[in-house]
Amino acid sequence: MSSGVAVDLAAIFGAILMLVLIANRLGVAYPILLVLGGIALGYVPGLPQLAMPPDLVLLIFLPPLLYWESVTAPTSEFFSASGLWWIFQLAFGLVVATMLAVGAVAHALIPTMAWGSALVLGAIVSSTDEVAFAPIIERIRIPRHVIATIEGESLVNDATSLVLYGLGITAVVSGSFSLPHALGSLALSVAGAVVIGGAAALFAFVGWHFTKDDSLQAIISLMTPFLAYLPAWYLGFSGVLAVVIAGLITTFFTPTEITPRARERVTGFWVTIVFMVNAFIFVLVGMQFRHILEALSRFSALQLIGYGLAISATAIVVRLVWVFAQGLLPSTNEPEHVEGKADWSHVFVLAWSGMRGGISLAAALAIPLEAAARPFPQRDLIIFLTFCVLLATLVGQGGAMPFLLRWLKVVDDGTDEREERVALAATAKAALKRLDELSRSGDVPPEVCDVLRRRFRRRWAEFGLEETEERGDAARVGSRIRTLEADLIDTQRKALIRLRREGKVDNTVMRRIQRLLDLQSEETELLAATGHSDIEEEP
Repeated sequence: MSSGVAVDLAAIFGAILMLVLIANRLGVAYPILLVLGGIALGYVPGLPQLAMPPDLVLLIFLPPLLYWESVTAPTSEFFSASGLWWIFQLAFGLVVATMLAVGAVAHALIPTMAWGSALVLGAIVSSTDEVAFAPIIERIRIPRHVIATIEGESLVNDATSLVLYGLGITAVVSGSFSLPHALGSLALSVAGAVVIGGAAALFAFVGWHFTKDDSLQAIISLMTPFLAYLPAWYLGFSGVLAVVIAGLITTFFTPTEITPRARERVTGFWVTIVFMVNAFIFVLVGMQFRHILEALSRFSALQLIGYGLAISATAIVVRLVWVFAQGLLPSTNEPEHVEGKADWSHVFVLAWSGMRGGISLAAALAIPLEAAARPFPQRDLIIFLTFCVLLATLVGQGGAMPFLLRWLKVVDDGTDEREERVALAATAKAALKRLDELSRSGDVPPEVCDVLRRRFRRRWAEFGLEETEERGDAARVGSRIRTLEADLIDTQRKALIRLRREGKVDNTVMRRIQRLLDLQSEETELLAATGHSDIEEEP
């Protein structure tokens, strides 16, 4: 790498840090500012246009992002009958409807755009992007089943749209299209992805089961998304779906097969790398704008604005109509229905959550330069219109999401907090039962059992009581305990740092003790958050 490129990358990462800090200060989802900042960076004199090879996004960036999102997704909501019904209709039916609608509008509005190119554009912008959605929604607390439906849709619909995109590219290049062949290719792509994703998950399971080395287990975790994506991509199946399948399957046995220390390492790595890759993609997407615009000098500014608004509006309106129509279906009793009636505020959130991201633009940039020894028809315009849809949905809809939620009065339904209380109570009860067994056996000194018994009885008293009034009293007491514990942990940290500064303990010793205090702090924060929700519910 030349020194000039290194300096440019350093400048871009510096800009990313500044933009994220500004976004956090303003309370805005960072992808929005990163895309806008990327557009501004593209016009900075002397700053070279860093190209974003589509294969780099699709082969290197995309697999780990999708894998981590599928591993951390709320799977219980995915696999409920109603959740699957919603996801199926959005991930398949809505993708096809959007492709046809956008293709029809593009063909009718732009005289030089043939049906083939118009449908390729429709396929590119037909799917939402989990990579774009996750950072926008992470700052907003909404019902878990709503998030699960949106995440499940965006994890699966990429497979549908990319298969349709590939069929459209083939049709334009070859000049022919067969509906039976297209349906067969879609079915084969899905089936192949499921098999390969399952095989990658099986490899991970076997590796984790027979390898208890922390570092090796972490490496297996990092390899899994690529073991799913690359073979599927090479064989012509859906790499996206293969990664999602692998992630969803591995979720069921990572708690038992990965050692706690390896889980800690892997989680820290994934959180960091996902954030950096996400941020880098959004900035690079914005930086493409100047280059895309320069390739369309044959169109007037008014024409480009009109085309961009029309295609973006079509993609947004089709989703609104489809989702609201889906909310009327009597078979969708949950998760968007309560007592047989639709919760239209939740339906509206689903309808408005159609953000597109870097995956769509990467697909547009991956369109071949030539088709049948001639330039691919309207390739530059397709890329520009894709960027317009990305900008309208990511910046427009994503930026308006917090205001929409306040207007609709959509709030978190407390599902996570309730389930956390159940888990904390059940684990405390199990620990107390085990302590009783150990005490009766005489293997553990009574004074040790008494100390531990007091700790778990306190947790059971706080989270295991059924009566609302008693639970509220216990929660208030527990909240005061958590506050005191946090203060004591902070005091211990300061004392530890002072010992290191005075040369009484080595840095390695300080780091080990500091890690222990950090884990205790995380436990205190979790317990405080769980108890705090009940305090707020008290009249």
